[in-house]
Amino acid sequence: MNRRITILSVGVACLLTLVLMGSVWLMYYSGGSTPFRLPDPLFPDSSVGGPGPGPGNSDLPYLPLTVDARNVQALLATVERPGAYRRTVEIVSYWPGGEEKVSHQWARRGGLTRVETEQPGHPVQNRIVTENMIYLWIGDTMVYHEVPVTKADAEALSGIPTWEDVAALPLDDIEFAAYLIYFGERSLLVRTREPVYLAEYVVSLETGLLTRAVFTGPDGQTAYEVNAGPPVQGDPGDGYFTLPDGGYIE
Repeated sequence: MNRRITILSVGVACLLTLVLMGSVWLMYYSGGSTPFRLPDPLFPDSSVGGPGPGPGNSDLPYLPLTVDARNVQALLATVERPGAYRRTVEIVSYWPGGEEKVSHQWARRGGLTRVETEQPGHPVQNRIVTENMIYLWIGDTMVYHEVPVTKADAEALSGIPTWEDVAALPLDDIEFAAYLIYFGERSLLVRTREPVYLAEYVVSLETGLLTRAVFTGPDGQTAYEVNAGPPVQGDPGDGYFTLPDGGYIE
């Protein structure tokens, strides 16, 4: 009888030892606790839910899932974006009794951005924006001007909202964020209350680029809106980053 108890005690002790060693081994080789990371995005089915106040008060269906005003900027930072592309950006400004449309042909490669602005009745405005300098010229002139980025105004910088504007907002300015199916693309909808405007941004999670923005004044009227076409990915070519005198910007 005593021998059976002894054998049983030894067996239990061995089992406990194996469990303890296994736990230590698991903690060691798994690196301890798992660091925090955002969950993988869960996107709504565009057929689920009812119509909601989508961009520009449209009837696009959306469901707010796993993203909100507190974490949307962190999610934006994780989205992969193309390093080189071309796209068309249309901006419409509204005022009582009228509106003005401006078209921007946008090309980007690495840290270089080329913007050609076309406005009815005006010559084409050209900009090449680098990290430190902006090169400006009008139409087909051979003369261009160099303006340090630190001294440039919004027009010189092109004045086109981008996803970086959303990422740079004070957190308190963001009132609402949700996933959105926008023209068939998985996107983020972000609504903000900024010093002058109420703003609504749509950023594509397919490309990481801003596709729409609407800015509403205190009177509830739309002040201006931005619509960006799908990007043509790939190197735009050296021609986009060549100055009118033939100089090339690297």
